[in-house]
Amino acid sequence: MNQSALTRRFLPVMSFIIALSFNLSAQKGFRQDSVNVADSVWIDRIEISKNWITWDLIIKNELLFGEKEWVRFGEIDTSMNKVWNIGNFADVDYSLETGPEGNILKITALDAVKFYPLFTIDHSSENDYNYRLGAGDDNFLGSNMKLKIAWEKNPNGVKWDFSLGLPRQLLYKNMTTRVGFARGNETKIFLDRVINIADGEKTATYNTLMLAPYDKTEFYAEIGNPWHLDYQYRFSPDLALRYMRHQVNYDLLDQEQLDLGVEVPAESYTFLDMTISESVGTVNKKRHRKDGYTAVASYGLSLGLADTETYQTVNLNGEYHKTLTNIIQFSGWMRTGFTTATDQYRFIKGSSDVLGIRTGEIFGQAYYAAYAGAHFTWLNTKWISLENAYFVNLGNGSDHYLQMLADQPMLALGTFLEIQFPIAPIAVFRFSFMYAGSGSEWFKFNIK
Repeated sequence: MNQSALTRRFLPVMSFIIALSFNLSAQKGFRQDSVNVADSVWIDRIEISKNWITWDLIIKNELLFGEKEWVRFGEIDTSMNKVWNIGNFADVDYSLETGPEGNILKITALDAVKFYPLFTIDHSSENDYNYRLGAGDDNFLGSNMKLKIAWEKNPNGVKWDFSLGLPRQLLYKNMTTRVGFARGNETKIFLDRVINIADGEKTATYNTLMLAPYDKTEFYAEIGNPWHLDYQYRFSPDLALRYMRHQVNYDLLDQEQLDLGVEVPAESYTFLDMTISESVGTVNKKRHRKDGYTAVASYGLSLGLADTETYQTVNLNGEYHKTLTNIIQFSGWMRTGFTTATDQYRFIKGSSDVLGIRTGEIFGQAYYAAYAGAHFTWLNTKWISLENAYFVNLGNGSDHYLQMLADQPMLALGTFLEIQFPIAPIAVFRFSFMYAGSGSEWFKFNIK
């Protein structure tokens, strides 16, 4: 089936998902001017404590009200959710007190330590790992700015990355922005797992179908409009720009890889990548617990420069979380995409999409991945939290979207145990155990 036919089939699905998400979002409540004194309280003053670094301004900008106003109790609860969603606090609470100065709303927002040495380990085998070292501050000088410099290494390459993000609380009309620079190298590998049966025993070998080694230099800038965080939907798409220059470098390959043959048609690739995306829905976060949904649609144009071929990409992402009790939470997500790229810029996916598989086992012009899990929180305090989950994770990739849906997906079943320290979230420890078929990775350890 040609690309135009796929596009005709794909766009109605995307339109339906966006329309459905819009309708769901439109059902969310919003503040009205009328006041019912029975379910409201007059606020004379707002006091904020325990935020030993975060500016009061950052917190007050998340409130749906100010001083000297009638405020509905529902607005107070929603405002507390918004403060939680900033992500900088180990605990958020409030109380109402009456004194000589009138009604005082006292907000407790206990700052977590958001400056940290960046030390990330994502490991299951010598063929599937990701290490990151560096430093970051997700609340730079208490302003909610995000500053990060990192060195990253995986089996397919290494890179340096620097970024600075400004939050919506400090910018005009609720927008956010982020700028950054990345430099390093990468070898894109497409793999085919072959199962061999001998004497009733299954063994797996991996055939390398394509190798694309290159040095890369990238500059990027992003402008966001997260109006959905105000619990009201407005059409406010985000824009991302990225300049990419990739230079093929055969020195990145060893002799064994060179003997396989390298299917790269050009020596250099230069793109100006422009992506526009729109999201609806809100996921409320209290420490590691989540409740709510989001749906995101994006369109990307990778404009080829200097004789580089242009291609386009469409992505759809959605997630849903439902907190049933203080212990039980259901979580699910789904991702899918289609690109017109026919070379190494096709999708390439690994264990971050389907646990247990190696990076490169899912590849092609189209892909999808999905996850569903029951999460159980056995301990949840501002000092430590303990969660374990049981999940099913699946996905597939192909150069033909409909054929991909007809093929049997790669499937993983498993469980994980996660330990966090909300007051000082320098490290999150996760131990995952899964089975994704013969030859797959069965264990994964994350520090993030």
